Amino acid sequence: MKGLAFDVLGTVGHFRRPDTTATQLTYPFITPTAAKGLVGAILGIEDFVTTDRVGIELLRPVRTVAQQMSMLGKDPGSTFNRPTTIELLVNPGYRIYYTGEEYTEQLLDFLTGERAVYTTYLGTAYALTKPILYKVYPEVSYPVAEGKEIEMRTVVPTALIREIVLKADRYYCRAGGYLYEYKGQRTFEKSVDFLYEKDGKPIAFIPKSDGPDSPLDLRVAQFGEDLVCLV
Repeated sequence: MKGLAFDVLGTVGHFRRPDTTATQLTYPFITPTAAKGLVGAILGIEDFVTTDRVGIELLRPVRTVAQQMSMLGKDPGSTFNRPTTIELLVNPGYRIYYTGEEYTEQLLDFLTGERAVYTTYLGTAYALTKPILYKVYPEVSYPVAEGKEIEMRTVVPTALIREIVLKADRYYCRAGGYLYEYKGQRTFEKSVDFLYEKDGKPIAFIPKSDGPDSPLDLRVAQFGEDLVCLV
């Protein structure tokens, strides 16, 4: 099965946590559902639902800032200023690994031609970005880790980890409550938690030999010389 990777960079980003209302907090990095939605925007498919998979690598350190913004109401003729505190990601950058039987070839065609049907952004309309094709992988395989230590640059679902191999120069963080699967019509199913390194450095760990102990279908895949966690 073919795979590809593309980069998205920006000056700001915001992937809003759905459990925050008055103060709008952000996830620390792009969500898997947002990454797939970005592909839908490139291809021009509304309400994009797919079984293709993505992996997420942090290209820049995770930094956030709280910003006061004056938001306008949505109803025409009854707009009002609504002061809102928003947490923003500063200079976010991600490498999105993508593979699957449905849209990989079509996505490669669009990225090669530097085309996108809809505007692409990092979680919110004022955080514009332009996807750049990084590399094409003729064959993506799914090796059996067999409980041995492996290292990967992507964020890692905690359900895959049996033991973390700690290193002195790493700053490990946990991010919970990511929506796992988009079912269409603005409905989602299940959630997934991640381990990530704040500066985007590789994470070494020993995977569970009998697979994740959750109902989520998570995979370790080989993209060229790199191992990638796919959601």
